[in-house]
Amino acid sequence: MPAVSNVSSFRKVTPGILASQRLAMSNDIPDIGKSEVAIALKRAAQPIGLTSTAYHVLDILLGLSKPDDWKGDNRPVVAISNEKLASYVGKSERTVIRAIKQLVEARILAYRDSSTGRRWVHRNDSGDITFAYGLDFTPARVRYREIKRLADEWQAHLNAVREAKRTVMRISRAIVDIVDATKDVDLTDFLDQMAGTLDAEIDVQAKAQALLDLYDLVMEALKEASNTQSTAHKNGDSSCEDDINVTPIFNTNSPDSCSNKRTSAHADEIKNKTNVAYGAEIAPEREQAERGGGSNRGYTLQKGSGKADFVRSETLDAVSISLLESACTSIQGDFGLSLKSWPDLIAATDVLRIGIGLSEKGFTEACGRLGRHVAAAILAMVAEKALRDPEKISSPGGYFRACCERATEGKLALAKSLFGLAAR
Repeated sequence: MPAVSNVSSFRKVTPGILASQRLAMSNDIPDIGKSEVAIALKRAAQPIGLTSTAYHVLDILLGLSKPDDWKGDNRPVVAISNEKLASYVGKSERTVIRAIKQLVEARILAYRDSSTGRRWVHRNDSGDITFAYGLDFTPARVRYREIKRLADEWQAHLNAVREAKRTVMRISRAIVDIVDATKDVDLTDFLDQMAGTLDAEIDVQAKAQALLDLYDLVMEALKEASNTQSTAHKNGDSSCEDDINVTPIFNTNSPDSCSNKRTSAHADEIKNKTNVAYGAEIAPEREQAERGGGSNRGYTLQKGSGKADFVRSETLDAVSISLLESACTSIQGDFGLSLKSWPDLIAATDVLRIGIGLSEKGFTEACGRLGRHVAAAILAMVAEKALRDPEKISSPGGYFRACCERATEGKLALAKSLFGLAAR
């Protein structure tokens, strides 16, 4: 079919119409089929700025065009009257005429008018178009790559906005959880800043970035407060002024009483005491009265050194059962567990232990060193990470032991890990 594109004299020519006519007369037509162009046009309808009526007209015209007319360097032309097209769309003829003009000025269609204004297509015996007057889709074929790029950019924008909305929801919930879980440090100012960010007249992506920055500030404040408390515990006196609500357990046995190899008439009694001491050492820690009455943190004392006891209580700083529940969503869904309370977490340890391939002895030793609640919280965190990123953690059992070693040394940031899981 010859590259002819005529505009009747009754039309008012605009720069957009002239641009479409030039594209329609182009001889450099990419070999792009109907389906590819149709998908690109529909995906790019919103960034192009098509109205609902224009989109409806475009959909009908694409359906009327034949796939063979889109092959090679052919020029697909659709011949349909405005009256019939208006009946298909359910609009008036003037509305359809305006919709077609919008498609032409968007450089999707081009006018191919006859001298009388009628539209028809003449084909030869093989079905190829010889002469055609109507609406030409050649501009859309020529601009296929540009239209596809617009569609991809628009889809990327939609994905970014959707992810930003999720980030705003996750981070705001995480900040609220941190403030609620931290009783010894006043972090209410961060809640006011978060409320101001949420109410600000900015786009959602800017809100997400502002909340991420605020979350980093909250974590820095929490870490600084934790370091201050740690220094105070290490450098403070040994008075019991702040330990009124804590019931200490004193070890009255001699340090050598369990390792003395001398025999006596009461050797069997000494041996039994040794076994009892060893059993108490590996058993889960006894729950003591909580500091401050209603605090959720696990401040506990157990037979052994005071330093080890502080390490165990420090690990659960800023860790509440609600934080564990919001952070460990995968293990709850995959294993069918409930983490509504600490007893629920303790009851789930056997399932979690088997799930990560940890032996009963390994978990029992962790309970003896750190306490039952600390070991259970670490176990839940490790199982959650193993489910989310199985390729990153090749040996969950070894990872659990490594976390317990760091907790013993006071270097495990369990709260930070849980807040990170909750925010993802």
